[in-house]
Amino acid sequence: MDISFKQFVAMLRFLWSHAPPKLKYVLLPLAIVAGFSRDYVMIVVNKAAASPLDVALGFWLPLFLIAFVVVIGSFYFYQITTVMVTTYVTNTVRMKLIQGLMKVQPNFLDRQQHGAIYHILTTDVTNVANFTATALGLLPSFVFLGIAVPQLFYYSLIAGCFAALVMLGGTLSYYLQQKAMARLNNDARSLDVAYFERVSEMLKGFRELRLNMKRRDSFAAATTRVLTLLRETNIKVSRIYEGGEAAVHALKFLLFGGIVFLVPYYGSAEMATTYQVLTLVLFSLTPFEQIISSYPSVIGTLVCFARISELGSKLEQFRRVTEHVPEHPAGFHRITVRSGSAIHDSRETSSFVLGPFDFSIRSGEIVFLIGNNGSGKTTFMNVMAGLLDLQEGSIEVDGQPLAAEMMAEYRSRISAIFSQFHVFRQLHGLEHVTGEEAAAAIVKVGLAGITDVSNGEVTRLDLSAGQKRRLALAIALLEDRDFLILDEFVADQDPTQREFFFRHLLPELKARGKTLIVSTHDLHWVDCCDRLFRFENGKITEVSVADVIAGHAA
Repeated sequence: MDISFKQFVAMLRFLWSHAPPKLKYVLLPLAIVAGFSRDYVMIVVNKAAASPLDVALGFWLPLFLIAFVVVIGSFYFYQITTVMVTTYVTNTVRMKLIQGLMKVQPNFLDRQQHGAIYHILTTDVTNVANFTATALGLLPSFVFLGIAVPQLFYYSLIAGCFAALVMLGGTLSYYLQQKAMARLNNDARSLDVAYFERVSEMLKGFRELRLNMKRRDSFAAATTRVLTLLRETNIKVSRIYEGGEAAVHALKFLLFGGIVFLVPYYGSAEMATTYQVLTLVLFSLTPFEQIISSYPSVIGTLVCFARISELGSKLEQFRRVTEHVPEHPAGFHRITVRSGSAIHDSRETSSFVLGPFDFSIRSGEIVFLIGNNGSGKTTFMNVMAGLLDLQEGSIEVDGQPLAAEMMAEYRSRISAIFSQFHVFRQLHGLEHVTGEEAAAAIVKVGLAGITDVSNGEVTRLDLSAGQKRRLALAIALLEDRDFLILDEFVADQDPTQREFFFRHLLPELKARGKTLIVSTHDLHWVDCCDRLFRFENGKITEVSVADVIAGHAA
């Protein structure tokens, strides 16, 4: 990607909009003071050099000491303020992206590279936010050079022209690196993402890798290839960068030589003038190098900013939806889907179409779903949980169609445990639950003595698949919502736990007015439901519970 002024300005606007409202307006005055005070030190030194000793000590030395204190103080406070702004920007951008991600539909995340999202939320945001410090650090340098360069022309036209040529040459040397640096930075970022994906796969598939040495060696070789390419790419970036640095250093020494040999030859031969010009150049080199050497980092930062902007644009459609959940959501009598159809797609599987279908469930009803794997049960439950938007049709609660802004309130009535689920160690959203209530829920699901809840956190999460699923059920029971969705809950439970779930827990929840949708492959328990639906290739058919029981018995 090529750097454009428009992209650069867009990034500056982005950083400015995420900076702390009060501090960002303090920075410009501080930058002016820091830059001007540095100029004033230079002016005092030059004036003192051209003055008699008694004037230098009696008049210019006190001014030098005052300017020195102002320079040190202003730069200190400027740097501290810069750090405060940079960390604020980092946290603000990360939380904005995280909050946007928490509003997306599950299908959105299924279509993304998780390694790319990790990279954006960590490395990319850090790099872009750190550019805040870079840009703010350059402000005093621009102020200083804006005053110093005209003085250089004032003292010596030849030196001024020669310095301008050197600065132009240094700028051009970095500009010529642009395309190669942009491409290589983009490649390096892609390889970083690939490495993040490998690390994620290693952590998730550690047992499989440990079990099979050939698989482990093959995985290690693939990871090594990614890291080797990343190393080679970073070396190429460094070579180009250091080439630009070498060119700037060469030009810098030419500038020194030109001042020493050309200024006396073409202009005034007075040592005082040469000394003043050298002082100006020495003071100007550091801010100039800071400005010019930041150019390669701008290229890498813009690559990161492009990824943040791309993700932000994708999240905007979800962020625009206003979510409101009342403290005590109203109950319901009937939930109905009319002519509904939905699409489940991810980057690893082809799209799956559910429906069109009609479905209705009454409050306090227990509905079972049966069907082969991949028949659409989980997609259907995601629709009913409000986690997957319908492509066609509508969901109605007591006859009222649900608009997008009503979905958050709808979801607030529902707890769900899907086949792929996660248990948070901290009981987020359940801070009001007492220790006695949590302990009772742990006992109810048969986990007493195995795990517990203390200070709002689960004490143990390294459980078997069945135990962790029962822990998730305990948390769902603590949520105490009207509608519970359970996807293959008993698939990894022992016979005793299955018996308890179907014969004791479900009737108890029904007696409390809870509504349940449960998917299962085990037809032995269909007599525990009120209604039964069969799924096949995305089509939904209601079947007679009595017929299934009779057929199963036969």
